[in-house]
Amino acid sequence: MASDSERGEAGVKSVQLAFDVLEAIAAADGEVGVSELALALGTTKGTVFRHLQTLVDRGYCQQNAVTSRYKLGLRAHILGRSATGQLNLLSACEVPARELREELGETVVISGGVGQNLVVLSTILGKSPLEIGVRAGSELVLHATAQGKVTLAFGSAQIVQAFDRRKLDILTEHTISSRDALARELDHVRERGYAVAPNEDTLGINALAAPVLDETGTAIGSIAIVGSIQYIKAEPDKAQVDAVLRAAIKASWNLGYKGSIIPLRRPA
Repeated sequence: MASDSERGEAGVKSVQLAFDVLEAIAAADGEVGVSELALALGTTKGTVFRHLQTLVDRGYCQQNAVTSRYKLGLRAHILGRSATGQLNLLSACEVPARELREELGETVVISGGVGQNLVVLSTILGKSPLEIGVRAGSELVLHATAQGKVTLAFGSAQIVQAFDRRKLDILTEHTISSRDALARELDHVRERGYAVAPNEDTLGINALAAPVLDETGTAIGSIAIVGSIQYIKAEPDKAQVDAVLRAAIKASWNLGYKGSIIPLRRPA
């Protein structure tokens, strides 16, 4: 009987082979057959076929009913478009985010939509000896983070409708836990163009976020500063708000957006 470690190792190898099959199909010049894939990957036709069936079932590959050969499926193309969008978002945010970090000294986080979720794409650590960072790839809770709130306030109907079917998990005693309260909060976010979430996701931590808008005016991501509630207060300093809004609108202009989030306030 196989041990847990042996089963785990076999599972990892199976996942690796599935990706190998997908990448081989993507690299092929046109459709490709099972025998060609098995030869290229140094494995059996039966093994390749089993992985292909799973990939077809999940929509990542498509089989030609006439030739029985394979090509990429719709879901793979959707992932590709999503990855391209994230690269565009990161490129648009790169300079504004670094300028924001230099201006305020706080950790700056760039987030973007992946399907119906919001994930951290990049983190630029602040200048404080106490590092507060969010790992790239981390999924953000939409109703309990500043980044999530601006996504719900300014984002696509798809992500909002998907969120409406979700439960409002309570992460701390300060997490917004009712739909009515969240609706009022999102109205407030739309009025001022930014969001905060003091102690709502993690006690002692706050974030100040503004949306990054595409050419249609839809939020596809956000720029935020994240830090201790001591330095990013529940009611943030005007200088922090203005700096985050400036960074977000610069990134939005880089993506082709022509308007403003709200009229940017200039220092008195």
